[in-house]
Amino acid sequence: MKEEGTVVRVDKNSASIEIKPHEECTKCCSCGAHRPRQVTVSGEKAKKLKAGDRVMVEIDSSAMMRLYLVLYAVPLGVFVIAALLLFSLSGSPLLSFSGAIVCTAGSYFAAGRLIRTDPALAPKVTVIQSAN
Repeated sequence: MKEEGTVVRVDKNSASIEIKPHEECTKCCSCGAHRPRQVTVSGEKAKKLKAGDRVMVEIDSSAMMRLYLVLYAVPLGVFVIAALLLFSLSGSPLLSFSGAIVCTAGSYFAAGRLIRTDPALAPKVTVIQSAN
C-alpha cells in the first residue's frame, strides 16, 4: 500500500507525516478514512526528513497481513484459549472471563511492543519533493 503525505513536524528521533486521503475516500464518508491522518516514523528515516517534505509512505502487503494477525487474530486467540483454560480450571464463568480480558490486554501490549521494535513492520518513507 502506497500513500502520499506531508511531513508536518520533525523532532529529534521522530517525524509526523500527515497522510492525504485517496480521492475515492473523499467522496465516501462511511469509514472515516476521508479525513487526513497522521503517521509517525522514527529512527534513521526521521532524521532525513524536514517539515514540509512531500513523501511517499509505503508498507508491503505481507507486512500488512502480519500487522493484521498481530493486532486482531492473536488477541482473539489469546482470549478464547485463556477463557477456556481458566473455565476448565476454575469452573467460574466470571473468573474465566475476567482472566481472559487481562490476558487479551497483555497480548495487545505485547503486540504494540512488537510493532514498535520490528523493522519489517515499519513503513518505508521516500521523499518525493524536498522542502527548501
